[in-house]
Amino acid sequence: MARQQQKALDHSRDLGTVTILHPYHPLYGQSFPILKIRKVDGQRRYSLRSQDDVFSVPESWTIDARQNLFFESYFDADTLRALLELSSLL
Repeated sequence: MARQQQKALDHSRDLGTVTILHPYHPLYGQSFPILKIRKVDGQRRYSLRSQDDVFSVPESWTIDARQNLFFESYFDADTLRALLELSSLL
């Protein structure tokens, strides 16, 4: 039996809130409730609601309000290894 794809937003689920951290985004530093999370071109995107609009941003431009800023890294393991190697050369 084929699964039906959900088209309407499920307002009963709380997906949390995110704050926009991309320094050049016009809504930088502001927090918004997440309406929907989807994957586009391999990257997660959040549909967010402001007072006037619904808009979408990549997950990498945000921080989850429940997420610990000091626990998560914005770099993958290979990038961190390369940075450590580079710093040892200086």
